[in-house]
Amino acid sequence: MKPLILSLFALCLTVNGCLRISWPEKCSPTDKAILLYAYSNDLEFKEVTDIYARVYGPIFWGDKTQYETAATVRFDTVVKEDIMFHDNDTVFWSHQKAFYHLQDQKVDPSLRINNSETGSDVLDMLENFVDSNHTNLCGSVAVVLMKRHPKETEISKLVRKLRELRIVLRILVQEPPSGGLHPETLYDLAAKTNVFCTFVNYSTWEDNQATVPSVFKPYAYYSLNLKVSGIGSMILPSITLTESVPMYLGISVQSTANAVSFQNLTISWYNTQSGTSGSFNRTREQLSSKFYREDLQYSELTSMNTIQLWDFLDEEATTYELTLDYNYSMEDNILIRMNSKQPIDHWLPYQDN
Repeated sequence: MKPLILSLFALCLTVNGCLRISWPEKCSPTDKAILLYAYSNDLEFKEVTDIYARVYGPIFWGDKTQYETAATVRFDTVVKEDIMFHDNDTVFWSHQKAFYHLQDQKVDPSLRINNSETGSDVLDMLENFVDSNHTNLCGSVAVVLMKRHPKETEISKLVRKLRELRIVLRILVQEPPSGGLHPETLYDLAAKTNVFCTFVNYSTWEDNQATVPSVFKPYAYYSLNLKVSGIGSMILPSITLTESVPMYLGISVQSTANAVSFQNLTISWYNTQSGTSGSFNRTREQLSSKFYREDLQYSELTSMNTIQLWDFLDEEATTYELTLDYNYSMEDNILIRMNSKQPIDHWLPYQDN
């Protein structure tokens, strides 16, 4: 019995004062993996290819990536389609084959679901991806472009599978939707898998499509879900960097595109080594427009529910203290994420709130 007790003890981790059990991971964040590009047939093809160019472009120009195999799938069709894995001997040609397949397949208006009450089959598509048992599936990223909301709200089974294989989602939803009932399901899925979900208005799609979370800053350094309401302030968990790391910050400020809960927030940081500090403020009126803010600290993009900033924090190995001031007219969930191109050797714990 003693060896068993010792083994179990070795698997225990303390996170923010809570005891959690950590089981052996099936892969590390730097292992070879798959990049799935999944898009709704309700979108226009130019909208699909514009974003694919952002995903594929860095690979075309020679950026190194652990996503050595590309996969593609079109969903929200009257007949469900299979995921295509574009296996090849080289990273470049796998992604090139995916691009050629995308150009051949396009979108097909004749296969569109002409019923606004029908929900998206995106959850089934993701479950099929997880259940594919393809080589190097663990640690993969799925870029998901949506136009139709799900009808389901129950996602516990899918969340468990995504967590087990550490699948990373990049969800971009065009508004207004072509059907479905529950955009908050997508937000909940993002919250439970350490990512965030971006809603973009059709009228500003060309400006805001860049807000799809980058697959080339894949390494998660910080992930926090917060339930807030009213006016308040809180001290957030600090972040400690052991080396100089350029940090990318993404914040989802409300759980649906048309929520009126978010009024404003300010997030501030303090460098405990140098004493330097910084902060930024965003209001409700500043969402849903494109912002490239070029100053000494930040370059920024926003959508209907997200704020994204490059070069957040000093690029210095130290501990940063964080605080949040907020104003919400009703209860909502904030998702705060920090990612980088700099590899990290461990996964972050998940949150159920």
